[in-house]
Amino acid sequence: INLEASYPIKRGDNPPNPPSTPPPPVGPTDCDNSYSCPASSTCCCVFPLGNMCFSWGCCPMESATCCSDHYHCCPQDYPLCYIEAGLCLKNEKDTVGTKMLERTPAEFSLQAEFQKLGRKSAAM
Repeated sequence: INLEASYPIKRGDNPPNPPSTPPPPVGPTDCDNSYSCPASSTCCCVFPLGNMCFSWGCCPMESATCCSDHYHCCPQDYPLCYIEAGLCLKNEKDTVGTKMLERTPAEFSLQAEFQKLGRKSAAM
């Protein structure tokens, strides 16, 4: 009868895990076909007309609330804009809040505009 194990016995540590691959770089946030904001930001319409937006601004955080003054925005955790006080509130009972953030202009892409013009002239 065999007194020793008939399978290999581990005598050391496990090998280290291979390094994880870094996430792919995040590109800009597209507001529409002509405007974009930096990665991890929110596009907010600055000049709306009906259902269209003719100019965009960027709020420097993801999932922000765009305020109705078309100049400020609020963090996701403070979604209510109290424009008169310059505050973002968690809810209607919040009396402290946090300071509103100012939007920055979105980047206009002439290349996208030229591509649109090219498609229009090709269709004529």
